[in-house]
Amino acid sequence: MSKSINQVFLAGNAGKDPDVKTFDGGVKVASFSLATSTGGYKKQDGTDVPEKTQWHNVVAWRSLADIAEKYIHKGDKVIVLGTIQYREYEKDGVKRYATDILAYDLILCGKAPDNGSSRPPVTAADMPSPSDYPPMLQQTDDLPF
Repeated sequence: MSKSINQVFLAGNAGKDPDVKTFDGGVKVASFSLATSTGGYKKQDGTDVPEKTQWHNVVAWRSLADIAEKYIHKGDKVIVLGTIQYREYEKDGVKRYATDILAYDLILCGKAPDNGSSRPPVTAADMPSPSDYPPMLQQTDDLPF
């Protein structure tokens, strides 16, 4: 059997606050849109090619859903690591198709400008202390040789 890979790495901006649902048994799922853009450029002949934005549906389960619910807001910069998942469903008698990114890691890179949202403030208590770093990253005055 040959090996295969289904891995996605996206870096973009959240298009909306996550929509969070809780199922029986307390299992949570969060879904939000993520916008990625390719920069516009000018061709050799002087023609401008405009910026193009792609929209991705991101789905996060369980503890990642908790993180998304608490920390991701519209406009925030987010890196999503995940897999592509295709699904089909029927709506009003019409078969429809959807492509989702099933997240297995979310990296929060920055927040959108504050617009009076209910985002919890980040305090000094939220930041790791130098003693929390792995030994190789702790700063010392000793030379390693």
